[in-house]
Parts: sequence; structure tokens; C-alpha cells
Amino acid sequence: MARSCDRRPAQDRGPSALALPVAPKGRGAEYAQVVASELPALYKLGIVGAGQVARMTHQAAVKLGFTPRLLAEDLHDSAALAAPDAVFSHPDALAAFAESCEVITFEHERLDLGLLQRLEDDGLVIRPGTRTIRAAFDKMHQRRVLLNRGFPVPVFSEVRGPDDLLDFAGIYGWPLVLKSVRSGTPDDRGAWVVENAQEALRVMSEQAGRQLMVEEYLAIVKELVLVLARRPGGSARCYPLVELSLDEGVIREIRCPAAVGHQVATQARELSLRLADELDSVGILAVELFLTTEGLVVNELAARPHNAGHGTIEGAPTSQFENHVRAVLDLPLGPTWATAPAIVTINVMGGLENIDPMVNLPEALSVEGAQIHLYGKQPRPGRKLGHVTAVGDDIAQARALARRAESALLGRRAW
Repeated sequence: MARSCDRRPAQDRGPSALALPVAPKGRGAEYAQVVASELPALYKLGIVGAGQVARMTHQAAVKLGFTPRLLAEDLHDSAALAAPDAVFSHPDALAAFAESCEVITFEHERLDLGLLQRLEDDGLVIRPGTRTIRAAFDKMHQRRVLLNRGFPVPVFSEVRGPDDLLDFAGIYGWPLVLKSVRSGTPDDRGAWVVENAQEALRVMSEQAGRQLMVEEYLAIVKELVLVLARRPGGSARCYPLVELSLDEGVIREIRCPAAVGHQVATQARELSLRLADELDSVGILAVELFLTTEGLVVNELAARPHNAGHGTIEGAPTSQFENHVRAVLDLPLGPTWATAPAIVTINVMGGLENIDPMVNLPEALSVEGAQIHLYGKQPRPGRKLGHVTAVGDDIAQARALARRAESALLGRRAW
């Protein structure tokens, strides 16, 4: 069984590394007295967001003995349904939420970067820090940083109006890829392959309120993701490289290990570790990669647990969610190698029938070897309602199990 990369100092720091912080500016002696009377300050973890990623991160933290606070937008958010200590407020209330936390981490990208920078400047421990967050959240900034540091990225340009787009098309031809510079809500589409000027201008009109960028269309052989966990100071561990199957930009299936050679897998690990060091990433960093006929190209970054790492719950000794908690609290990272020869995760998506997969849970649970994860969401077309993971001796076996369980959840038969 191949082990993933493991880059740790000879003396890995343990819980003793958790020291009480200096009181942030403007909080004063009263703040220091409150902190000193409670648990070690860096154990007071806040998670901004309450979707399925926060739900699974919260569960991983509880397993370690911590109960994070959540900043939720709605009482029906996936994590809010399972977390006893959630604050129901809009993300604009982040500054007030931060008063009760000593470490803040995030499950989504709908945040005010300026506010985060001010909070960090005032002494709040934000992990990952704003340097990483800005590169992950702002795709134009990300592309510029990576290009300037010598990382392979698609040719790109900012789109301020139709002329920018048409000038780019005049050089690189059609099709092109239009992208939103910032992510929207989980149901928002963020990228469009456009075949001609008419399609491109239609997308621009429909997305008039969003900042857009354009990229060269690449002939992609495979879409890959390298998920790694990194502590403050650089101690890092990588999970095995995974391969994705997508449908209209939505991840449908994740296969581990990726069907690539040793050289490509090694290059992906080395590139991702170098990128994490460059950004001083802390926590989980997911590096989305395109394998093209000319080699690997960085597509996007996610500075948080990623859909491509959901299979680590069953397929690794330490899940990505637990290692994210460990990393942001500066605790020793857990092992990340694969625990089975093949791991397949299939996302359970809402269809036109609006079937609630909970109704069919007994049938899905009868598929022995498949692990069901439902998020407590109300069904609607295109909405991610859960995922199914199966392990096996090979990809075909694991996929067959996962597909049977996914089909059962949606009221279909796959056998």
C-alpha cells in the first residue's frame, strides 16, 4: 500500500504548542481575564459557515473533544441542524462572532476580505490566514500570484467589458472559459465554456452583477485534486491524488487513486506542497489540477476541506476534516495514506422528482460495503444532498457498490 507524502519536523509539536494569545487590540484587560479562566484559548474554535463541510468538520472536532461554534446563515443549514452551539446570523456579523472565538476557520468563500484582514491585524487567529484566503477566494489574484511565482496556470485575462472578451478571443480563439472571480452561493454556477461570441455575451449579460475573468480553453486529459493538510510552520501531509468526473462543472464522482503514473502523482504532490509553502497555508488546501497533453496545470485552490476529500472519512486513517481541525489548532497531523486499494465517492444530487433520499435510506443501507452520508437538506434539482463512499479491491468494485447505494437513495435500481 503506497503511502502519501509526510513532511514533518523531527520533533512534531504537540498540545504544548498551544499558548494563550496576547489580548487583541481594543479588547483590554477584561478580555484577558475571561480567557485566562477558561480552556486553552486556541481550543476555542469558530467555523464560519454551516453547510455540509462545516457539519463534517464539526463532527471531526467533537470526536477530538472540542465543540466548535458555528456562524450559520439559517437554522436549516446542514451543520446547524447537528450543532448545539450555532449562531444564526449573516456573515456580515463575523466581527461579533469572532469575539467569542480564538481561532476562526471557514467552510465557504462568501466573506469580506477587508474585514478578515482587519480582524487578523487586531490579533484574531485566522487559519488559514488572509494571505492564503485571498489567493483562494479571488481567482484573478490567485492567477496573478501563481503566474508570478512560476506555477503553471491557464492563460487568463480580466473581463471588464465585451471588448476585453472579444480581444482575448481574437488571440486564443473559441471556445473559451468564462469564470466568476468570486464564488457565490453553493447553488451558483461559477464557470461557463462558451463556444462563440453570442454565448459569451449572453453569459456576461446574465452575470452582470459579478466580476468575471476569461481563460484559454484547454484540452483536458484528466481532472485531478491533491488534498493536503499543513500546520503553522510547514509540517504537512498529503492524501493520495484523486481523479474527478464532472457533469456541467459539478463533481459527480471521485476516484482514489487517480489513474495516472507515478511521475504525474509525484509532480502533483511536489507542486502542491510548494504552492502551500508559497501561500503559507494552514489547514486543508485542495489543489485542483488539469492534466493536459503538455503536463499539469493549476486550475483552482480551495483553502478548506474539499468535496474531493470526502472519501478520506472511510479511506484514510485520519479524514481531511479531522486533519483540518488538527492543523488550525496546531496539533499533530494524523496519517493520510489510503486504507484500501480503491475508494470511490459519488455525490447524491437532487433530481427533478425532488425525492428525499432519507425516505429510501433503509434500501441504501442494505448495500453492504457502502457508507452513506446525508446532509439533512431539503431536496431540489441540482442540490447536493449527500454522498456515498465505498472501498474495494479495485475501482470497478468500489464504484459498483457506491452506485448501487446512490441509486437506492434516489429510488432507482442499478442492478
